[in-house]
Amino acid sequence: MAKQDNHDSETLQSFVEWLDTSHYDPIYTMCGTAKEQAEKLQQEMQQTASQYVTLCKQLIGEIQHYISIKKEQLVPYVHSLSEKDAAGHDCRNCTGTGSCSLKHDMQLIEINQSHQKIKDIIYRLQMVSLPLYSETIRIDLYKILQNQMALLENKLAALVLLEETYLVPKITKAQMNINVHD
Repeated sequence: MAKQDNHDSETLQSFVEWLDTSHYDPIYTMCGTAKEQAEKLQQEMQQTASQYVTLCKQLIGEIQHYISIKKEQLVPYVHSLSEKDAAGHDCRNCTGTGSCSLKHDMQLIEINQSHQKIKDIIYRLQMVSLPLYSETIRIDLYKILQNQMALLENKLAALVLLEETYLVPKITKAQMNINVHD
């Protein structure tokens, strides 16, 4: 818990590295495990797989997609932004108006859009929570999948909170330091 107390004083770069290893990677791994469980259920039940399993697989794919985007676009952007901030870069000196290749404004818009999409996924995860009926053939496999989906939901909620509370303000501050919005 001491790590979370230090997020305010942590640099943008170190915070994103921590997010990557403590949240992005584990969420992606959890998705793989839940997907395997859903596929196992589908195989056990053959053609009669439940709508719950189908929805879980769809949500898992969406989560993996958003985490991949964060790892492929956000993390490199933060590295570049941090380097420019540390070097004392001034975006007002970039050639031509709005010619900065980092597309600073788009980064914050995309983060906010991803938060809305993740919140939608969390809501949908809550809506598809499987009522475990006694006539279900493989109730044990369903329970495992349901637990994995609940863990994903919790991890996603924590990620959104951390990004909204710490990441967005840190990015905004770094952008202001290099005069992005002047």
